[in-house]
Amino acid sequence: MFDKVQTIFLDVDDTLWWFTENSKVALEQTFHDYGGDFWPCDYDAFHAVYLQHNDKLWDQYHHGLIAKEVLVTERFKRTLVEVGCDSECDELALLMNDHYLAVLAQQTTLLPGARHLLEHLVARGYDVNVLSNGFKGVQQQKLVSGGIDHLVHHVVLSDDCGITKPLPGIYDYAQQVCHCSPETTLMIGDNPETDIAGAKRAGWSTIYFNLRGIEPIGDTADVTVTALEQIEELL
Repeated sequence: MFDKVQTIFLDVDDTLWWFTENSKVALEQTFHDYGGDFWPCDYDAFHAVYLQHNDKLWDQYHHGLIAKEVLVTERFKRTLVEVGCDSECDELALLMNDHYLAVLAQQTTLLPGARHLLEHLVARGYDVNVLSNGFKGVQQQKLVSGGIDHLVHHVVLSDDCGITKPLPGIYDYAQQVCHCSPETTLMIGDNPETDIAGAKRAGWSTIYFNLRGIEPIGDTADVTVTALEQIEELL
């Protein structure tokens, strides 16, 4: 099925680097480092409210509805207001966001099989790259912290071109950076819309890493796997 593939793009968060687990560590540390023990809520309540606002803002960001600056300023601000910590909220929200990202990028946990998959793909001669909506500097550091940066050729980010997945322009930009064409390019990712549906519309082959039990969108996934080890059998 993938005989023509020469260039492979992988998502970073929750495809290679385990964002869900690493974020829990970084968010809890940020909560406590900024006086959360004295707030009118406990960490579990704070975490739940943060996830609601963060997920909504990221969805808007993915679709080009808000700028990055809105995302990074509003996710903590809205959380703080809702849990009742609105004293000097704007400044505190920015400080917490910066601290969270710094701690987050230092976390080391990868998805099971991620390093071995990259080593396998490199050994097979594929041009291995990442394509992510994550932030410049932070995404590169995640790869370094995970010990897999040397296995990736190009780190292509929405920050570099001002266009987010699943919008068409980012796939065109990735092709220009990596000198590849749609018929020889494969996308591997965990998000059925931003990774898989967007790449399929760009004419790429797709492998959907179904980490959360969410069905792919229509026929946009050429193959669906539930473990990264399964990809090695395909390539």
